[in-house]
Order: sequence, then structure tokens, then C-alpha cells
Amino acid sequence: MQNKWIKSHFIVAGGVIICLLLSCSTVTKRKYNYSSELESLYRLDLLPNFRSNCIIEQISSYDRTGGNDDGFNGTYSYLRKEKDKLVIAEMEGPGIINRIWTPTPTNDTLEFYFDGRKEAELKICFMDLFSNKQYPFINPICGEGVGGYYCYLPIPYKKSCKIVLNGTQMKFYQIQYRNMPNYDIENFSINLSSEEKTALFKACQVWKNFANPNINTFTKEKSANYRTEELSFSLAPGEEKEFFHTNVPGRIIGFEINSEYPLHKDIFLHAIWDEEEVPAINIPMQDFFGYSTEKPSMNGMIIGSEAERHYCFLPCPFDQSAKMSLQYRSIQGENISFTVKVYYNMEARVKQTEGKLYTFWHGEINPEQGKFYDFLSVKGKGHYVGTIHLAQGLYTGNMVFFEGDDSTYVDGKMRIHGTGSEDYYNGGWYDLPGKWDCAKSLPLHGCLDYHLKTARTGGFRFYTTDKLSFEKEFYMGIEHGMVGNTHPINYRSVAFYYLDKP
Repeated sequence: MQNKWIKSHFIVAGGVIICLLLSCSTVTKRKYNYSSELESLYRLDLLPNFRSNCIIEQISSYDRTGGNDDGFNGTYSYLRKEKDKLVIAEMEGPGIINRIWTPTPTNDTLEFYFDGRKEAELKICFMDLFSNKQYPFINPICGEGVGGYYCYLPIPYKKSCKIVLNGTQMKFYQIQYRNMPNYDIENFSINLSSEEKTALFKACQVWKNFANPNINTFTKEKSANYRTEELSFSLAPGEEKEFFHTNVPGRIIGFEINSEYPLHKDIFLHAIWDEEEVPAINIPMQDFFGYSTEKPSMNGMIIGSEAERHYCFLPCPFDQSAKMSLQYRSIQGENISFTVKVYYNMEARVKQTEGKLYTFWHGEINPEQGKFYDFLSVKGKGHYVGTIHLAQGLYTGNMVFFEGDDSTYVDGKMRIHGTGSEDYYNGGWYDLPGKWDCAKSLPLHGCLDYHLKTARTGGFRFYTTDKLSFEKEFYMGIEHGMVGNTHPINYRSVAFYYLDKP
């Protein structure tokens, strides 16, 4: 009798412990807020924040053999067939689709199946992901530019998501998604709440006015209550001029550099956080602000130039001190006048949850055959937020080098493989009228230049909701040439990223 009593009480106690463990595991899941996700499309103050265990991956039509059939024939443009339909993506959740890109949309229907259900909860004409005809897939969050069609409207899913094309052929595409294992997420619905509609409207307004960005657009929470430090000066060859210095913890919200003429190729932007030995920024200003052939070209929402004003609104939090300067690295030339504004506050970096902004400037003429050109290779915890890429082929009249794919490794595993260089910048079909044929900026991406006879081009792309998080290490590179990295080129690039340590 006593043994029975003990046994039954052990069973009850065990059941209670199991219930408590299950309860705790449920509590530890964070509630996902779709309105906050929409806000992060333009909330640059959120960019320094780490996203732990939220790895971004991509499904695309890239040629698995290493060739260049990245969608031309549709060979690798689906996972499998289901009757007369094509399954183009299948993700296990919880997660969020952050970006869909294609240069070849059709009038076939896309069907989104959530959580293994037999009926599609979202059906939409493929073209109408981008056409502005079906809410909430609206411009400019979804649209077309420089030859490619893009959709940045977040599409969350609770357990899984399968995307099916109700058609006979799929060509080029990329679907970028974020794994969210520690979140409680509800499946996407086109019926947004009033709060979600407000957040989407605000994001659209900011993106529509991207070409003339204002510091007040980005002064939320930790970027609020800013001060302005303004300095006008003349810079002589061989001279360095410090334009901002503080020994008080805080963050730079953004800065503007005004000059009467286009920036000189020998003027460098230099920044050091917390007396670190290696500068966080040490880059020719022309490359930092997206010039091409020594002329202003980039005019995006986050970094660029318009008229005489050059701007950067990437937040730069620091622990103890910050110093920024301009360096004129030439032994001769005329003096150059500048007026610089720095927007900053006293909100110190939260070390456990935020990274510092760093940049990597890289350039190679005729890089080694058989190897990728590196955008960034770094160790630590952080996230990647932007690329500026200037490309000059060494064979005139030949753009074959821009057929190369981008490739991204997160924590030692390849997570993203692209389908062509202009595709990475949400473009497509270069040298066709109205496509990738001239300099054009959109809020987060664009073409910096295109000139077939001189084999010159380039692009830029920045990340907000789709920033690429890593826990230990990160690598991104791009091919030069269709196959085998054999095409001689002159590449220059700037990578922007946040890291826990220098």
C-alpha cells in the first residue's frame, strides 16, 4: 500500500514538473509583433540591435552545377513538381520572408500554404506582388526598378510555409527568409490591423521621400534628443582636420558633409570609436558616398548625395569616445572647403544588445583566378547591413564579369547563393532600355553606373529588416565572370556591418 502511495505521488510530481517545464518553454518564446517588423523597414535607430539566433537564408534559382543557368531555362527554378504546379520554396518555421526578387514575373498565381495546410491561405498573381494592385503589397515597399522586381513586405509564418507557382515555368528568383525559432509568430494575413496599417503607411511615406532624407525622419527612441555640431573649414593637401570629438559615451545619429564641388578622390573619411587601434571608417569619401567615375551617383535612403550635400544616417553607438576627421591624402592640389554637421546624443551603446558600426574598404585589380572577390570576412557577433560595389571590366565592351553570383556564409555554412551580380542589387537585364542601363537609386538599392563600351557598372544595397545576423563569423563574396572566377576586372567595394568588438 505504501509503495503504491509513493509510486502514485512520484507520478503526480513528475507530471507537475513536466507541466512546469512545458510552461517555461512556452513563456520563453517571445511574441512577434508584425507592426514592429513593418516599422523596422525605416527605423534606422534599430540597426545596431543584435538579433540572436535569427539566421537569414535564401532559396534561389542558382545553377547547382556551378554554371550560369541561374534561371534562363528554369532547370533549378523549383524544388519539385506537384501535379501541374511547381513548388518553388519550402521553409520550416517559425520565420519571416523578408524579400522576394525576380526579373521575370508572370501572370501565374503564387500560392502560399502555411503550417502544412492543404488549402492556400494566400493566393496572388505573381506580377501583383509588385504591381501595386493588391493591398498590402504596395509601392514603394514592393515595386520595380533597374530591371528587377522586389517585394520587401514581410510575410510571417508560424510553423512552415510552402510557396507554389500555379504555372508551367519559373525562371529567375530569390526568396530570402529569416528563421525565428524563439518567437511565437502568427501566419501572414492581408487583413492588417489598424496599427499595422499605420506602420505600413509610415514606411511607405519614408521610402517615397528617400531621395531627400532628413535627420528628423530617423530620430526615434535611442536616436532621439540629438544635438548638432557644425563646423566649416578649409582642407589643404596633406592636412587632416578633425570635425567631431567627444569623450562622453553616446551615439552619432548621422552626419552630413557639404562641399561646393564633387568630392576629391584623395579625401578620406576617418572615424575611430573608443580609441580603438583600427579605424572603424577609413575610406575614400567618393567610395563611401557611392561615386562613379568621380561623380556623385548614389542617392539612397541611408547613404548618398544630393546636390552639394553628402549624408549618412547609419547610427554609430560608442562606449566612451568618438573621433571623426577628413584627410587630404595628396601632396598637391587646391584647398577644399567643407561644412560638416554631426547629429549625436548621449545614449551610450548597450553592449549586450548592440554592435558598433564598422566598414571594410576593399579593392583589387585582376583578382586571383578561381577565387571569389571578397566583400567581407569577419569574426565575432554582429550583422551585415550594406554593400557599395564599383566595377570596371578590363576588356572594353564586355560585361561578362557581372554574370558572377554572390555567396554568403553565416557561421561557417553557406546560407545565400545569388543568381547574378545585378540580381544581388535587385536589378536585372543590363543594357536593355529601362532596365540595368543607367545610374538609378531606390530607397535601399540601385545601379551606380552602366556603360557597355567602357565595361563600367556598379550597384549598392542596404539592409533593414533583412539584415544578415551572425553569431561567430561571416563571409560574403562575389564571382568575377560566369564560371570559375576567370574574368579580369577592377573591383572596389565598401561593406557596412555592426560587430560586438573591433
